[in-house]
Amino acid sequence: MTLQRRLLLFGAVLPASLAALALFVIGVVLEHLLLESVDRGLVLQAASESVSLFDRPGQDAHLHFEESTLIADLQRLHHRGALYGPDGARLLAYPDDAVAPARVEPSIGATPTLQTRELGDERIRELMVTIGSPRGEPHVVWLAVSLASHDAAIAAYARAAGLIGVALTLVMLALQIAHARRLGARVQRLHEHMQRLRDGDFTVAPAIDEGTDLIAGLRDAIADATVKLRAAAEGQHRLIADAAHELRTPLTAMRMEIDVTLRRPRSGEELVEALTRVRDEVDRLGELASKLLDMASLRRADWERVPIDAAALVRAALAGQRAPAERRGITLQMHGPEQVPLRANPGPLRQAVDNLLSNAIKFSPPGSAVELTLRPGETALTLTVEDRGPGVPEAEREAIFAPFHRLQRGSSGAGLGLAIVREVAEAHGGRAFVTAREGGGACFSLVVARG
Repeated sequence: MTLQRRLLLFGAVLPASLAALALFVIGVVLEHLLLESVDRGLVLQAASESVSLFDRPGQDAHLHFEESTLIADLQRLHHRGALYGPDGARLLAYPDDAVAPARVEPSIGATPTLQTRELGDERIRELMVTIGSPRGEPHVVWLAVSLASHDAAIAAYARAAGLIGVALTLVMLALQIAHARRLGARVQRLHEHMQRLRDGDFTVAPAIDEGTDLIAGLRDAIADATVKLRAAAEGQHRLIADAAHELRTPLTAMRMEIDVTLRRPRSGEELVEALTRVRDEVDRLGELASKLLDMASLRRADWERVPIDAAALVRAALAGQRAPAERRGITLQMHGPEQVPLRANPGPLRQAVDNLLSNAIKFSPPGSAVELTLRPGETALTLTVEDRGPGVPEAEREAIFAPFHRLQRGSSGAGLGLAIVREVAEAHGGRAFVTAREGGGACFSLVVARG
């Protein structure tokens, strides 16, 4: 079943059916209440007649229809009455129109009976009551009233209810059709956009939706997802292009070196020098391939976070970087608590710390210090690495975290270390950024959620 049909069914057809059922039930209840009102009037009239049925001298039975001051109302409402003697024969009737039964069966103690009888096109409601005379003789009082006004009221209600039901159904159908078309169009636009996303087209944002409901919120969420997917696709394409460029450079250098070496016979020393240069390019290719594999593994990782001691992890990272730091005469210093409980993925986090330390050692002047500080907070842990190198220009502080971005194009390295640091930070619910250090140098910060 399509969305529009479902909306019509549950938004118009079903409510209209329930409304029709409600109007029918109301009609049944109304008819019952009106009939109860008629019966109550007949019972009250019978009670009045029973009190004064034998109040004439000689205790002769009689009815009071013609003596009533409300005779005009009784005639207008078509009230009828009849009196029957002990033998069941009709003694008198008002009016004398032969509507009352000719004979009845009197019985002392008989239960009053109410029933509806049809007289051609007219229905009457009749009551039969047995009343004992002062001499103990049973007499029967028959009272009846026309149900014409009752039937007219029910018919009027039925017509009004029918018109209201039809009008209500038409209005609900019209409104629901318009609503279903509008809602269906909104959902269709989202469906078409999702089809484009499935086909890999991230260039177009979903159509504008001016609503304020859940579908509009869904559209906004899909728009945000589209922007992120577009950025991810562009980043992937850029990464591939940059990787191809970075790979082509050492490969080209190797080819040129080999071509030059093969142009003429070379001495052993010249061959050793050529092979050494080729090996340097191979090492560069190996480092680049290793970094690319690291990034790929980080993006595929399930990021299972386990309890660790962040301080112990940092101390291990410092120990691993101490040898290259000593070769350049650089002192490594650590500040912070002895223990810092943290839920994290220890492998990637250690790699991010290694990259920050390696980067700081690389750009620090000989004889300076690199300081690593741990600042645990309630919800996050901040790790800072400060060096006394040339620092990072403000315009480059965001770009250096992009893959293959290097401040100095001639510098060694693959340009992926800081990109890996940001990947690790974001995977831990945090971020990575760089600021200027007071007194000169750079201050790199790695923030991870404590989990």
